[in-house]
Amino acid sequence: MNGVLVTGAGRRIGAGIATHLGGTGRHVFVHYNRSADEARAVVAGIQARGGAATALAADLSDPAQAENLVARCEEIAPLSVLINNASVFAYDSIETATYDALDANMRANLYAPAALARGLHRAVAGRGGTGCIINMLDNKVFALNPDYFSYTLSKVALNGMTQMLAMAFAPSVRVCGIAPGITLISGNQTQENFERAHGNNPLGQGCTVEQIVGGVDFILATPSYNGQTLVIDGGQVLQRRPRDVAFLDRDGE
Repeated sequence: MNGVLVTGAGRRIGAGIATHLGGTGRHVFVHYNRSADEARAVVAGIQARGGAATALAADLSDPAQAENLVARCEEIAPLSVLINNASVFAYDSIETATYDALDANMRANLYAPAALARGLHRAVAGRGGTGCIINMLDNKVFALNPDYFSYTLSKVALNGMTQMLAMAFAPSVRVCGIAPGITLISGNQTQENFERAHGNNPLGQGCTVEQIVGGVDFILATPSYNGQTLVIDGGQVLQRRPRDVAFLDRDGE
């Protein structure tokens, strides 16, 4: 049984992806940092349905812990899929961004995915197998605005790394991305604001966890898909809005 590592899988989108993959015959490694109880609940749910899963704690901002996570998985099951979902997400702007904020975002959103990707490629290539890496991006990478400055910079870099690693790791490991639009309530959003922002795009409907899971399934089932990113946002990137959609809709614009 091959394994799949989903980072940040105790809650929200990561939990949805891990739960789904638990029914696909893979051993799911449910990574978490602070969400221990939630991660164990995801594991228990997978096991209750006859799947195999293990919760693994790691602070991905710590280079040693990030570098060692793939090896910890490999001790249990050969890893063939990595989904870099864990992310730091907090508001700042160019006026308020600090070195510490930039570093925190880059460590979690870029450096750790790079270390994990390298570890997976070495493991897969070492046994002559094939694998796949999916980096969770953000639709704003393709329609930039200055909100969430440090976070956005890290995701722009992760998008570039997705293409670079797709070239570097071929043909043994494919590297792809998924860039969702607004999917779940975050920060101090109200339900009303979320619903308005979620549907404020050409199709009048936003991304859901189920659609992201469908994107994961498509990528894993399509061996010729490599170095590309699925954008799931109802066409929101076509609007090229000047601010993050959550702020525009909160202001009633």
